[in-house]
Amino acid sequence: MKTRLKILIIVSMMLIMVIGVTAQSNVLIPNTPTTGRITEGSAAQIFTFEALANSTATLSISSETGFALTMILSDATGVILGQVQKAAGAATGAESLIENVPLPTAGTYYVTVLITPGVVTALAGEFVVTLTLVGGDSATIPPVQTTPDVQATVEAVATPDLSLPPTSATASVTPANFQVSQVALPSGITVNLTWNTQDDLNLQVRAPNGGTLFWDSRTTNDSGVFGADVNGLCEVLATPPAVETASWQGGSLSAGRYEVLVYYRFYCGDTPAPVDFTVDVNLNGTPLTPITGTLQAPSDGNVPVHIASFVVNPDGTGSTTPGGLYTDTRVLPIGVSDILTAPSTPLFFNSPTEGVIAGDQYYQTYTFTGQAGQLVNISMNRVLGNLDTLLILFDASGTIIADNDDVDSPRDTNSVISTRLPAAGTYTVFASRYGKDVGGTEGTYTLLVAEEAPERALNLNLPTGDIEVTLTWNTNADLQLLVRDPFGDAVYDDAESVRSGGLLTATGNRNCATTLTPPPVYHIYWPSGTLDIGSYEIEIWYQSECGDTRPVTFNLFVVVGGELIFSETTGIRFNERYVTSFTANLDGTAVPSLGGIIGGSETLPYQTELGSAIVMQSGSSFTASITPDNKFDVYAFDGLVGDIVTITMNATSPTLDPLLFLIDPNGIEIARNDDANTNTRNSLINRITLAANGRYYILATHFGAIYGGTVGPYNISLQLERPAPPTETP
Repeated sequence: MKTRLKILIIVSMMLIMVIGVTAQSNVLIPNTPTTGRITEGSAAQIFTFEALANSTATLSISSETGFALTMILSDATGVILGQVQKAAGAATGAESLIENVPLPTAGTYYVTVLITPGVVTALAGEFVVTLTLVGGDSATIPPVQTTPDVQATVEAVATPDLSLPPTSATASVTPANFQVSQVALPSGITVNLTWNTQDDLNLQVRAPNGGTLFWDSRTTNDSGVFGADVNGLCEVLATPPAVETASWQGGSLSAGRYEVLVYYRFYCGDTPAPVDFTVDVNLNGTPLTPITGTLQAPSDGNVPVHIASFVVNPDGTGSTTPGGLYTDTRVLPIGVSDILTAPSTPLFFNSPTEGVIAGDQYYQTYTFTGQAGQLVNISMNRVLGNLDTLLILFDASGTIIADNDDVDSPRDTNSVISTRLPAAGTYTVFASRYGKDVGGTEGTYTLLVAEEAPERALNLNLPTGDIEVTLTWNTNADLQLLVRDPFGDAVYDDAESVRSGGLLTATGNRNCATTLTPPPVYHIYWPSGTLDIGSYEIEIWYQSECGDTRPVTFNLFVVVGGELIFSETTGIRFNERYVTSFTANLDGTAVPSLGGIIGGSETLPYQTELGSAIVMQSGSSFTASITPDNKFDVYAFDGLVGDIVTITMNATSPTLDPLLFLIDPNGIEIARNDDANTNTRNSLINRITLAANGRYYILATHFGAIYGGTVGPYNISLQLERPAPPTETP
């Protein structure tokens, strides 16, 4: 499908030069329906129209039932401004629109209509295209003398070697000609990172074949070896200069681009300060041009990273690229307008396409047309090379709608975006790599945009109702799905039904009994007429590998009242728990909450509330509530070295599963408790001896912390035992 679509579009663009001047019968007149015809064996039909600068175009297309068409709007340079698919099942007269596309310059624009590849459709038929133009820098567009009802038929041309134009001025690599080759290097490769302080810097080198060397990956299967982790965690400090080394022994090694990353992990002195560094690459006994840079000290959990690279050519020679600092995912090295107007490839739902990132060709752009409120899943997966993918999604105005770097760093560096489209129109996918223009990874990838709907994603005969929660995943592992209702009752393996009506109907790989029809599926639902208002909590527990150690990626779908309100595609590790929740309202709507792998107090944004914390004294107690809008409360007390502290949090409703954290004066979590006993309604931090003087903070929350969904009132109390000072001996 992909190859055929490329050929059709390129043939259309080539034929514009041939028919654009002479085929006056193919000129679109604003507000005048124009009939076109595609005969069996033909490829496409092309129309033109004239527009003024700063006008806006809307195009509609309709056709007979059973005739699936794609309409593409492009400017005179071949840049695609919008496209739409007219489904084969659409009734006669039903219109598909390319809406409100800005036309920045005056001149000729092109509309290509072709049979949508890859779908079941009639091979010939008539269609109607209507153009609407609004605005512009002058009054009107002069009328063009033409006969709208005359058609021109464009025959397909056999050009199988054609490919789309590159997505940037320097792009020249295609998936077909990208490869990872080997080169004989008798003296191997050595990469040294050198700096002149006792701070903790880290070196990482990623080879073209996907192998990586750093402190937590010390060998590769092609003779790669990482040396000492110098000044690691500031535990054992080396006398400057400090040197970390990644090397490959002599032999047959990967040719291509090696990415070099330098991290400033910790400053080990009293005062944070910038650190200068040098990376020396010795390629088969020949030193390459050194890479130098300066990293600022880390702050607020932010670890500065310098990204550079070096190339090993097929003849054994090489060169370095100095690179630069890593920037945030949404910080772009080029203007948004450059991205939106770059030559792009049209995407069609559920039809994958291929691309390549290599060298200066660090991004490619794609466009698709979506509807307001439509849930989409966009995935970018590496095929060849060491590519570390990155995705950004723009709307028609250039606003970033969503982004993703890694599905599950560092295990899965592919990228996935799952989001609801805010409006109807054309969306642009920016497919790139970690580091973007300064990044060094390369490779081919597949890109897919899919409608995010349970019936399309699962294609299973599962029961439906007021609430439907469905979980699938990609391995033989045993994942458990649990849904807790607003009354505190949970549906899961050991309780397949609850009083509120919830039922467990599909159990995936329960007890490692592998499903005969992959993927494994868990399904919990509430039949029609059983929806209760309140908070529902969803938990996914990776409870057994079942002998399958492959990385697990799951898909979670939550449907309330027939509407998909939440979906998530992410990785999970053995024994981790993913938690999310939603609130069902009286009017039948539902509001989803955040979801994620549960951790400790670091998942709670409590720092901004420390100043307003309720101060407790020994023996005092307070009553409060956890709600969907108040997921935690902060309390404080002053402690001394040697004080013995006991904190009790008791739920006064069966709907709350409480959780406690204790934070010391330095902001370190020193204690936590979920369940004091088998009763999940109580949490207890019991007789903790304090090791420092100062103000301590208590975080009162629920299971799952920021991701949790249980709610209800609770009582919290503090007991502080202060040992008497020792008496002096006379």
